[in-house]
Amino acid sequence: MRYSLRNLLFLSVAFALVACQSTTAPIQKNNGKPALSAHHLKQSSVQPSRKSIDGVQDVTWQITSVLQKRAKFFNQMPFLTLNSAVQTVQGNTGCNMIYGRYTYNFALQQLDLDVRAGHQSCDGALAQEAELMDVLQRVKRFKLQGNQILLLDQSGQILVQAQKK
Repeated sequence: MRYSLRNLLFLSVAFALVACQSTTAPIQKNNGKPALSAHHLKQSSVQPSRKSIDGVQDVTWQITSVLQKRAKFFNQMPFLTLNSAVQTVQGNTGCNMIYGRYTYNFALQQLDLDVRAGHQSCDGALAQEAELMDVLQRVKRFKLQGNQILLLDQSGQILVQAQKK
């Protein structure tokens, strides 16, 4: 009896320790899109050997305004890059790395972003970062104007303005 209680205690402690081990789980979205994780996207963010000629993809876009408010510098200026080779988004909120995937149709001027950001804390950056991440999820269309891109919602409201860097 004493031997079985000791074994039971040992097994309970072992299971508790195993249960406390953490692993990075992919971020899931309920809309049927594939799972998305920072590790996977970092591995797939290899720069393409050729550049897209559409003027939208494979360009670093420095974000100049979010909802008509001037974008602020924190650790750096916020930016986005759409990598055409692997359909991934890389960038920065001004404080944290942005990563994700996108779908795109140049002819119809459609763009759908599925992005996430890191979790570093920067003094005063939270409001801009939260607003930027919110509006990036609402982007459905884009409009090119010279060296500037406008990211729009479904109704055509300008969410983000950015310039070629």
